[in-house]
Amino acid sequence: MNNGLGCRAAAWLAFLVVGALILCPLSAWAGGCYPDVYYEMMFEPVALEALGGGEARLQAFSDFLAATGKDPDDDGAKGSGCMCGVNNGRWDQGLVNTSLHNAQRAPVSFRIDRLDVEMFTREGKPQGRPFFLKASKIASCLNSGLSKEGRRRFDHSSGVVAAPGILEPGENLLGCMCLLPEDRSKSGYVKLKVGYTPLIPAVALPGPSADQQTGSGKTTLEQSVKIGPLDKGEARYFQLQAPAGAAASLALAQAQGLALFTADKWRPLQSEWKSGSFTGSGPVLIMVRAMADKAQGALQLKLSGSGSNIKLPAKPAPARLLPAGKPASRVFKAYMLGMGGSSKKKSSFEPGIKSPCCSGEPR
Repeated sequence: MNNGLGCRAAAWLAFLVVGALILCPLSAWAGGCYPDVYYEMMFEPVALEALGGGEARLQAFSDFLAATGKDPDDDGAKGSGCMCGVNNGRWDQGLVNTSLHNAQRAPVSFRIDRLDVEMFTREGKPQGRPFFLKASKIASCLNSGLSKEGRRRFDHSSGVVAAPGILEPGENLLGCMCLLPEDRSKSGYVKLKVGYTPLIPAVALPGPSADQQTGSGKTTLEQSVKIGPLDKGEARYFQLQAPAGAAASLALAQAQGLALFTADKWRPLQSEWKSGSFTGSGPVLIMVRAMADKAQGALQLKLSGSGSNIKLPAKPAPARLLPAGKPASRVFKAYMLGMGGSSKKKSSFEPGIKSPCCSGEPR
């Protein structure tokens, strides 16, 4: 949205929101604080300030007001995609995994384990009641995401795990968060502490689709796994446990923009992985990463052993979420601008405060 539209745009949005409330049931509301039309027509995510610590590839976003504490029309401030002037203790909380853009580190997924909220005055003095949202609420709380302009929701078809609360590389989560009811008329800022665990979804090899031949006292098993197309920076992980006495070989076939890496265990830096084809015995952790957009090809596995000691699984196994680092936390800052007065007075957007993100447990 062009600069200078600020409150005029907000007035237009208010008209659309009222219309949406009249015409649509509450079940049609977006995962954020406002109806879908807001995100489709006006919302422009702005990065929230990180207050230190944690994994820099996990980033947060919200609207202009929550991210900067400024009204788009005040003092020439540039911004759009926010309610004009106040947000009354309610804000769109987004999280995004930017692993795709870091070529030096092996990409990871983030499981969101806990959200802690603590409010402060503009001068940094604690106010209001701190609260937290535990892991069992995250899936129903951060249960939406942005999909316009190339952004990927948590359940994007290119991912491996389509579960809310799991952020694969390039994916985002979105939910409507609120202060506790008695604090929603206050102004200041919120420290949002995001507890997370780095993970990788790894598929077990070999799978039931492998071809097996037995003869002359030897068993040979071959499998080809199609990969892609992937965007630059994406990766697919596999876990190979070669049977005792069996030799394994791994290589890429008809690869366009893909690179093969192997390691004995999880390694955070891509330079710590062996690049190129692999020959040896297990266990082996495999990463196939896209070095260019629209990368694709096939991972070829060959296992050879004596006798009939290579067994195929009966059915495909789901991707296992393997640890890729220790649980940690990252803190972000979101601004709250309330109207003051009685905290018991209902907001005109009260139906939007139905999110599980708005019912935390006091600390």
